[in-house]
Amino acid sequence: MTNTEWTTLLQTGDPHAYGDLYRRYWKLLYTHARSRVDDDAAAQDIVQDVFVRVWQKRQRLSLTTSMEAFLLGCVKMQVLSYYKKEKVRQRVIERAMQQLDILLEAGTDPVREAELDRSLQLALEDVPEKMRQSFLLRCDNRSIREIAELLGIAEQTVSNNLHEVVIRLRKKITQEHPGEYLTCLGLFLSLLND
Repeated sequence: MTNTEWTTLLQTGDPHAYGDLYRRYWKLLYTHARSRVDDDAAAQDIVQDVFVRVWQKRQRLSLTTSMEAFLLGCVKMQVLSYYKKEKVRQRVIERAMQQLDILLEAGTDPVREAELDRSLQLALEDVPEKMRQSFLLRCDNRSIREIAELLGIAEQTVSNNLHEVVIRLRKKITQEHPGEYLTCLGLFLSLLND
């Protein structure tokens, strides 16, 4: 197919043209992404993102190169985006680890540990009862489903309660213990994972 034919069929939303495009170029794009990313799942995600974006932006699609060159260029941009996100993620992890080290060292300081604990207790006293119960049960390693059953509320309500408690605790910790924000945030987020 020519660029004009590809463009026209894709712009009209022709699912057959999209399917043909996918079958024809997926392996090439995957091989290209995999040669630049040392993670099979990430390479697959990159290629999948390219195809999703092509479909989402099909009505504005305008090719000045071959379809192959266009798609390979899209993969290159997604690979760059992947590495940029990885760098940011790595910096956040490193910062959280530094904060965790500081907190662990502070754990030997009973005064500082007591201050942090007191701040959390006060912050928890300021939230509505169901939110507090949801949070405490989650800290006790209960699943969202278990919490919902125990409190007689919907699972979505439990999730909403946990989200709101984290926001309130994060605000309190940020105000009173700004240097320990990332560590506490990591702790809160880990508590919310199912």
